[in-house]
Formats: sequence, structure tokens, C-alpha cells
Amino acid sequence: LAQLIFIGTVACAATSFLPIEIAALSGAIAMIASGCLNIRQAVRSLDMRIFLLIGAAFAMGLALEKTGGAEYIGMTVVNTFQPYGDQILLSSVFFIIAILTNIISNSAAALLFAPIGLAISQQTGIDPISIVLTVIFATNCSFATPIAYQTNLLVMGPGHYKFSDFALFGIPLIFILWLSFSLLSPYFFNV
Repeated sequence: LAQLIFIGTVACAATSFLPIEIAALSGAIAMIASGCLNIRQAVRSLDMRIFLLIGAAFAMGLALEKTGGAEYIGMTVVNTFQPYGDQILLSSVFFIIAILTNIISNSAAALLFAPIGLAISQQTGIDPISIVLTVIFATNCSFATPIAYQTNLLVMGPGHYKFSDFALFGIPLIFILWLSFSLLSPYFFNV
């Protein structure tokens, strides 16, 4: 029965019959209601560190925004890299966001840097779509830390991964994506 509930949950989410969060919650309720899990087992399976880290990441992003730290970072990037051309500026924006997304989570980084990216676009004259796509691509480079993306947190405990495991495999991948972006962006963004 547990396998059927699991397969049904995955099928509902995979086919977009239900949004993934509704499908997962329905699957969890079905597991408890059917007796496959009791309440104690369900509660023990939740890793409270995940919730704390996600909350802390959003708080950190909000703090950067409220204190003006994010705005300062954006303007510093423009002042530092714009003299070298738009391609270097976009590459630098990508690299900085890719680093910060591994500290404050990709969702918080996207929320934080989209308006900053638009401000950079207005200040420099770069096409806003190019900047927004740069922000989107960079915020998805969330491989180097477990706090960067929720799924990283979910697999960390059960997979017995250490923080360093994410960095070991994530940092080289981020550099590959950054170099690929830097080399290909002129062809796609006309910078």
C-alpha cells in the first residue's frame, strides 16, 4: 500500500495533475491515514534543521536588502566592471550572484537580485532581459552548499553528505557554468 501511495504521489506531481506541494502533502496524509506511518514516525522523518536553514537564508536575504548591502554590492559591481565592457559586467554579475546564491539560497538570491539587476540595466543601458536572464541562470548555480537549495538540504541527512561534499562537486560545476555563460553570452545577449 505504501508503494502505491508513493507511486500515486509521484505520478500526480510528475503529470502536473496536482502541484508538487499538494501531491506531497496528500501523499503524507494518505500514508498516515492508511497506517503505513504513525504520527511519531512522520514527525521523526522531518529534519528541523532544514526549516531553520531555509528560514535563516530568507532572513539573511531580507537583511541584505533592508541594510542596503545588496544595493551596495550591485553598484560596486557596476562601478568596478563596467569600464571593461558589458560582457565583463554580465560575467561579473553572474559570478557574484552564483557565489551569493550558495550563501543565502537560490530563492532569496533571485528575489534579492532581480530588482538590483534591473537597476543595473537602467544605469548601464544593457537590455533588461539580458540582466534578468543572467540573474536567473546565476541563482540556479546552487550546488556548492546544502543551504543553497531545498533539495540539497533534503538529501543531506539521509545521504549522510557533509557540507564539504557539496563544495567538492559544486564549486567546479559553478566554474564550468560561469565560463560557459561568459563565453556564450555575447552570442545570445548581443553584448
